[in-house]
Amino acid sequence: MRKLLLGVAMLLFAQLGFGQAVSDQAVIPVSVTLNSILRLTVTAGGNIQFVVNTMDQYLNGIDIASDQYKTKYKVSSSNDYNVTIAADYDGLLGVETGTTMALSFIEYTPTGGTTAGAGGALTTTAELTATDPAGTVDTYEIAWQLTGGLLAMDYPADVYTVNVFLQVQPQP
Repeated sequence: MRKLLLGVAMLLFAQLGFGQAVSDQAVIPVSVTLNSILRLTVTAGGNIQFVVNTMDQYLNGIDIASDQYKTKYKVSSSNDYNVTIAADYDGLLGVETGTTMALSFIEYTPTGGTTAGAGGALTTTAELTATDPAGTVDTYEIAWQLTGGLLAMDYPADVYTVNVFLQVQPQP
């Protein structure tokens, strides 16, 4: 009897060893990737052209009252940022004559967003125009002005140009 009981017990234990599991599991990794967003888009006024064709404009310049002398841009950023402005050359270069006109005849006034720099005469060094917190799409405007005194400088008739760079950078 003892052998029979031992045999039945071994048979039961062997059957339990080959049984199916009651539960199972799988691992599914889930991740979130956050990319830094820092985008500057010029929406209007990407080409500013002052046409001086009256004595008053030679003497007093061209004022910023008109929308044709305004650059509008927006910044989308996931980080706090700074926007800077700088000319790529230390003067306006005459297309036909090669004569260089001083950059100081071009002035700018930045506005918009939560804060903006004071502006002033255009230079080749980067100047702060805007600083803002992350998480918003901020719109800005730069009003351009041609100052007077061109007649006294005796510049030859020509088209004078310079490239101006707007650059957005994350705050350190």
